[in-house]
Amino acid sequence: MPAAFSTELTGRRVVDSRGDLLGTVVDLFIDDVTGSVLGLLLELDAGLDPKLLPWSTFGEHLVVPTEEVASIDEDIHLTR
Repeated sequence: MPAAFSTELTGRRVVDSRGDLLGTVVDLFIDDVTGSVLGLLLELDAGLDPKLLPWSTFGEHLVVPTEEVASIDEDIHLTR
Protein backbone atom coordinates (compact mmCIF):
# COMPACT_ATOMS: atom_id res chain seq x y z
CA MET A 1 0.00 0.00 0.00
CA PRO A 2 1.47 3.41 -0.90
CA ALA A 3 2.25 5.89 1.86
CA ALA A 4 -0.74 7.91 3.05
CA PHE A 5 -1.95 9.58 6.21
CA SER A 6 -4.85 7.88 7.95
CA THR A 7 -6.87 11.08 7.68
CA GLU A 8 -6.56 10.83 3.89
CA LEU A 9 -8.14 7.36 3.94
CA THR A 10 -10.82 7.81 6.60
CA GLY A 11 -14.20 8.37 4.99
CA ARG A 12 -13.04 7.15 1.59
CA ARG A 13 -15.30 4.76 -0.29
CA VAL A 14 -14.12 1.16 -0.80
CA VAL A 15 -15.24 -0.62 -3.96
CA ASP A 16 -14.71 -4.18 -5.17
CA SER A 17 -13.18 -5.17 -8.50
CA ARG A 18 -16.55 -4.67 -10.23
CA GLY A 19 -16.91 -1.16 -8.82
CA ASP A 20 -19.63 -2.10 -6.32
CA LEU A 21 -19.56 -0.14 -3.07
CA LEU A 22 -18.64 -2.19 0.01
CA GLY A 23 -18.49 0.67 2.49
CA THR A 24 -16.32 3.47 3.83
CA VAL A 25 -13.08 3.46 5.80
CA VAL A 26 -13.60 4.35 9.46
CA ASP A 27 -10.14 3.47 10.75
CA LEU A 28 -6.97 1.50 10.09
CA PHE A 29 -6.10 -1.81 11.73
CA ILE A 30 -2.47 -1.48 12.92
CA ASP A 31 -0.07 -4.01 14.44
CA ASP A 32 0.82 -2.47 17.79
CA VAL A 33 4.27 -4.13 17.83
CA THR A 34 5.54 -3.37 14.32
CA GLY A 35 3.35 -0.40 13.45
CA SER A 36 2.42 -2.01 10.13
CA VAL A 37 -1.00 -1.33 8.69
CA LEU A 38 -2.72 -4.71 8.58
CA GLY A 39 -6.03 -3.65 7.16
CA LEU A 40 -8.80 -1.16 6.66
CA LEU A 41 -11.77 -1.07 9.03
CA LEU A 42 -14.94 -0.51 7.02
CA GLU A 43 -18.42 0.55 7.87
CA LEU A 44 -20.37 -1.61 5.45
CA ASP A 45 -22.85 -0.17 3.00
CA ALA A 46 -26.47 -0.70 4.08
CA GLY A 47 -27.83 -4.12 3.26
CA LEU A 48 -24.50 -5.95 3.01
CA ASP A 49 -24.10 -9.04 5.18
CA PRO A 50 -20.50 -9.37 6.44
CA LYS A 51 -20.99 -13.13 6.81
CA LEU A 52 -21.18 -13.39 3.02
CA LEU A 53 -17.85 -11.60 2.51
CA PRO A 54 -14.42 -13.29 2.58
CA TRP A 55 -12.99 -11.08 5.36
CA SER A 56 -13.27 -11.07 9.12
CA THR A 57 -15.01 -8.53 11.30
CA PHE A 58 -13.80 -6.55 14.28
CA GLY A 59 -16.77 -5.47 16.34
CA GLU A 60 -19.26 -4.03 13.88
CA HIS A 61 -16.64 -3.30 11.22
CA LEU A 62 -15.27 -5.35 8.36
CA VAL A 63 -11.48 -5.81 8.26
CA VAL A 64 -10.08 -5.76 4.73
CA PRO A 65 -6.38 -6.76 4.64
CA THR A 66 -4.05 -4.30 2.90
CA GLU A 67 -3.05 -7.06 0.46
CA GLU A 68 -6.55 -6.76 -1.02
CA VAL A 69 -6.02 -3.12 -2.05
CA ALA A 70 -5.39 -2.81 -5.78
CA SER A 71 -5.29 0.98 -6.07
CA ILE A 72 -6.24 4.21 -4.36
CA ASP A 73 -7.69 7.29 -6.05
CA GLU A 74 -10.96 8.99 -5.12
CA ASP A 75 -12.01 5.50 -4.00
CA ILE A 76 -10.08 2.54 -2.64
CA HIS A 77 -10.26 -0.28 -5.18
CA LEU A 78 -9.92 -3.90 -4.11
CA THR A 79 -8.42 -6.77 -6.08
CA ARG A 80 -11.62 -8.83 -5.87
